[in-house]
Amino acid sequence: EQNNSPIPYMHVFATLQLLKQICNHPSLVTGKNWKLHESGKFELFKELLNEAFGSRHKVVVFTQYVGMIGIISEYLKSLEVEHSILTGATKNRGQVIDNFQTNPNCKVFVGSLLAGGIGIDLTAASVVIHYDRWWNASKENQATDRVHRIGQKQAVQVIKMVTKGTLEEKIDQMITSKKMLFDQYMDKDEELFKKLTKQELIQLLSG
Repeated sequence: EQNNSPIPYMHVFATLQLLKQICNHPSLVTGKNWKLHESGKFELFKELLNEAFGSRHKVVVFTQYVGMIGIISEYLKSLEVEHSILTGATKNRGQVIDNFQTNPNCKVFVGSLLAGGIGIDLTAASVVIHYDRWWNASKENQATDRVHRIGQKQAVQVIKMVTKGTLEEKIDQMITSKKMLFDQYMDKDEELFKKLTKQELIQLLSG
């Protein structure tokens, strides 16, 4: 808030990432077993999955945090729901994608937003859930487009989850109001923050 002091961008960025993870699930920050915490977003996510399964839809879930992928995978295992996982560390990408596309028993594809954004087809799905919002809507759209590919014969429902009354809601508003600016820095999130004013950063971090 001191006008003459330099803005510690890396510290601000790290703090925002921390807060975003708490919105996803507190265990991402505490390091404790996810079953020991409550998360309103995760409870809603469970409901969305149940509705999709009840309607026999295949589901694609994107998140930017590998830890969240792990929690979702553990939950699906507890339900004995077959699923595929794709992260930046996945080596057998083709096999993982093919299993989701061709195996009727594989109901869910869980992928990191960046790993799932390029060069894959997920047209077996009819529901896309963005578990958390990326700063740049273009990255989200790239990932969603993996389902809206040539050969898609189903209507696709896209759901973007936002925790009300938190940082995520402010991010959602900023994504809409600053779309052109965000598009310019599609692959440089840290650089994007340097284009925001001190007041805009304070607004993101304020209660």
